[in-house]
Amino acid sequence: MKLPSAVLASLFSVGLAACGTSSDHSDEEVDQAYDHAADSLGDATFEDVGDTSQCTQDCSGHEAGFEWARDNGVSDGSDCSGDSQSFVEGCQAYVDALDEQAEDEISGDEDE
Repeated sequence: MKLPSAVLASLFSVGLAACGTSSDHSDEEVDQAYDHAADSLGDATFEDVGDTSQCTQDCSGHEAGFEWARDNGVSDGSDCSGDSQSFVEGCQAYVDALDEQAEDEISGDEDE
């Protein structure tokens, strides 16, 4: 689910404020950072970004959640739900990786 840019900007601003980072970025900059983050995670797997120690055997449930989040454009952890704990954890791992990559891009812009 794609969130409107105003919602993403608000969520991102709250996240940056919590990290002690300036939040004077336009909605467009935030959207662009999230788009780039989603693109860079396009070929990623749960095992590339997640904590595989959580897996009981082969990480298939985590991988399914991660892929579902990636394929459905999930950017909010509250959209990660289901009957399988490993699926939810995989979905959340995608959201966390997306947030981290977008924050890194915004932080990188501040260094310039």
